[in-house]
Amino acid sequence: MWAVQVKKLILCSDNGSDSEPIATCTKQSIALILSIATLISIGCSVPMPGGGVMVPEVLGSKVDEIHRQQEQNAELAKLIIYAHEFEMNLQEDPARRAASEKSDSTFSYYGEVRPRGLRLTPAGEDHVKKIAEVLRNGQQNGALTHAVIERSQTSKRWDTEHQYPVHRNSELDAMRRAVVVRALESLGVIDADELVIVAPAFPTGLDAPEAAAAYRNATVTTRGNTNY
Repeated sequence: MWAVQVKKLILCSDNGSDSEPIATCTKQSIALILSIATLISIGCSVPMPGGGVMVPEVLGSKVDEIHRQQEQNAELAKLIIYAHEFEMNLQEDPARRAASEKSDSTFSYYGEVRPRGLRLTPAGEDHVKKIAEVLRNGQQNGALTHAVIERSQTSKRWDTEHQYPVHRNSELDAMRRAVVVRALESLGVIDADELVIVAPAFPTGLDAPEAAAAYRNATVTTRGNTNY
């Protein structure tokens, strides 16, 4: 419609000096300006079947809400202690062997004797210290948060035919949980036993093809640009 009116306005400008065509062109130009002003004043709105007007929300409002939710989920994911943050405690109990007898372990241990079983890795210990700080602050502010022990799913079952390491192990999960509870209690977390649960790690990881593709995309030279 605008194109037709603009075209008529151009044709009117090519006419002679007759006063009637000029007046007609003036009316058409005024009508065109008024129609444009009306559309601008209405804004981006879509008439609804019921007669109302649907006004779009502010640009980015939905995306910002999704990002805020993802950020909150990421904060909760920091409270997950993963399976790789535990290790076997291989230190021998001195009461079990003579002082001069060497241990069969491939590691050398010094200092205080640790109990046999499981323990946190050095990185796991640092992680649990940060979790303890979050839990203490949450208790002071009235916010209820939990530390999550990643549920095991790589244990063998000796009563199966092939004994593949693809099974859950509730006994192992209980041992890992006990280690974290003791650590949190020593770090001043009240009621740590009620704040530590065993559950699957909810962040979705990468499978083997996805991880290989991500590594390749990050290291392969493309179009003259080298990624490191």
